[in-house]
This record gives sequence, C-alpha cells and structure tokens, in this order.
Amino acid sequence: MEFKFNNGKFRIMQIADVQDTQRTSDATVRFIREALKKAKPDLVVFTGDQVKGYGFNLMGGDNKKKVTECINKFLTPLDETGIPFTFVFGNHDDQAFSISKKEQFEIYSSHANCVAFNADDEIDGYCNHNLEIKGKDDKTKLNVYLVDSLTATLDGTCDHVHENQLEWYKNTRERLKDENGDYVPSVVFQHIPVNEIYELLIEVPKGTPNSAQGYREWDGKFFAMNPERVEINERSFIGETPSVPKENGGQFDTMNKKGDVFLMLFGHDHNNSFIGEYKGMKMGYTQGCGFNVYGPGKKRGVRLIDFDESNPADFTSTTLTVEDLEEFDVGNKLKHGFYTYAPTSVDSVKDIAKRKILPIVAVASAVYGVYKLIKKKK
Repeated sequence: MEFKFNNGKFRIMQIADVQDTQRTSDATVRFIREALKKAKPDLVVFTGDQVKGYGFNLMGGDNKKKVTECINKFLTPLDETGIPFTFVFGNHDDQAFSISKKEQFEIYSSHANCVAFNADDEIDGYCNHNLEIKGKDDKTKLNVYLVDSLTATLDGTCDHVHENQLEWYKNTRERLKDENGDYVPSVVFQHIPVNEIYELLIEVPKGTPNSAQGYREWDGKFFAMNPERVEINERSFIGETPSVPKENGGQFDTMNKKGDVFLMLFGHDHNNSFIGEYKGMKMGYTQGCGFNVYGPGKKRGVRLIDFDESNPADFTSTTLTVEDLEEFDVGNKLKHGFYTYAPTSVDSVKDIAKRKILPIVAVASAVYGVYKLIKKKK
C-alpha cells in the first residue's frame, strides 16, 4: 500500500499496551472503536504488548487459537473501518506461551488492512520495517520506522535494540537519501524506550506532585518531568519511572547523528504520557490503552500525531483519552478500580512488601509474642 499526504496532511494514531488475552476487554475494543471514529487517522500504529503473554487465560489448551482470538478481537474496529494499521512487538508479546513472533505476525497479516512486514530476516527481532509517506511530487516526505525493541524479563530488565538492527536503520536511511536527494524526516515507533528518556526527567523530593518512585539503580529516588525539556500541560503526566534497557546500546546517538529522525515514541510504561526534547530529538510516551491491565484510570488513551507535508518535523500531537468520550462505559467498575491502582511492576510489589506489609507483619508478630508471653505467665 502506498501512503500519501492528504491535502498536505497526515495523521497517525499510536495505540500502546492493549495487553490482553482471548478474553479481551469489551471496554478496550469500544474505546479503540470510538477513538477511530473521533480521530479518523490515516494510519494506526500499535507499539507493542498487544498480547498479555504471561496471562493465565492463555495457558493450556490451544495457545495459538487463544492468541488468534485475542488479536482478532482488538482489531475488530480496524476491520470495520478499513483504516491501515501496522505494529511492533513488545516484551509481553514475546512471552506468549511459545507462539512465536512470526506466528503472531501471520495472524496480523491475515487482516486486509495490515501494512506491516518483516524487512530483513537476518537481523534481530521480528517485523522491523519502515513505511514511506509520499508528497504531491511523489517523493518521500515522511518516513516511519517500526523497530522491535526486543524483550524484557518479568522484573523489568530490558534488552536494547541490537547493532544489526541499527545497521538496517542506517542502510535504509542512506537509501532514502539517495532516492530523494536528502535525508528524509523520520519518526521512530517502538515499545521499550531508550535510556535517554531519563534526560527528560529531574530528581525531586519524595511527595512531589506528578512524580514517580524509582527502582533498581534508582531505588529511593523520585522523578518528575523536567519543565525545561518537557511540554507540561493538562494531558502530560508521569505515573511510573521509565523501564529502560540495562545497557545503553547506542540507539539514541545513532538515530540522532544525521538529524533525519526528529521524533521517537514509546509505550511500555502505561502510566506515562508526555513529549520532551533532548539534543534536538523529541521523544516521549503514550499511555496504555488496555482495560485488562494496569493503567492510568480514565486517562487511558491513544496519541494523535499530525504532520504537514511542507515540514513534517514541525508536527503537533495530543492524546485522546477515555475522559474525552462522553458517557463512556468502563465496564466492570471493580476491575477498573483494581487496574487503576494495581502495582506497575515486580519491583513495586517488592517495595510495597518491604515498606508496608513487612512492618505490619513485624508489629503483629511482636504483639502476638507479647500476648503469648503474658498468657504463659498467667
């Protein structure tokens, strides 16, 4: 499928972290349907963790059939509208009970409006690819990279984009330059953020509004958006600290070197939604969309990015949230409340146990010990 600017405009909708099973949330499907109806994007990009690969509902029986049901259900609104879509994989897609990324790719590809493809079988990950948006002169005015950011362990330790993937990017970049006479303005979508996302944050005292607690190497620290680098408004928020690769593989520096990539957008950390700038590169988060996984309550949403053919790098972006849809039914309110306040990671669960549960257990044990001692003396 060839993409073109429509009267000089092109709109992309980013959908992050559907993260569901074959028992797909009706609220998630309804939200995607209503968002598409309201926003009318030219292209939809799913940025990973579409499938809750660790979900107990996927265990046992015909796993592939269950994953197929999951994907087909949340894609129903796309089937209904015919709007083209593409996607990348996230770490939880990679955990889908031995249903490989290639097998999942085939499920997506069975939908007529899926435009994703696997550009190179020789590089790591699956479904690394790019899409070109042509101008009225038939030259590529905007290029979209879809990068497999690989996987992460359940405790959040993330891999980084590998060198052979970066070589693929550089080869594609140079090819586009040769074909179009100059470097083509480009945007990158992937699941796990680059390490440099922390450059958009500042360390703040505990209790600072709109801040998040750090874990692992950031244990005991708290972070907020840096107002000097992030456009802070009523739609930007941080609810958890970024879960980034354990090692910096140099992706940011590589993609920032020639100035072609002007925007990088991520998912992965469901409770974050903002865009900032570092070293001339804009990058940021889109919050989670799914209702069967932890997320920011009625601030669950999708991101809209609008590009102009005359200067794609001068884009505008906003989010469309549940709050923007009048009388939207979130479904099971008890479940919605649970997932709104559920722990965001294994580390946060450990922290709750260490700081709250263990002290309570210790006090209770001491009280019980004193009680038994008094009773024994009687």
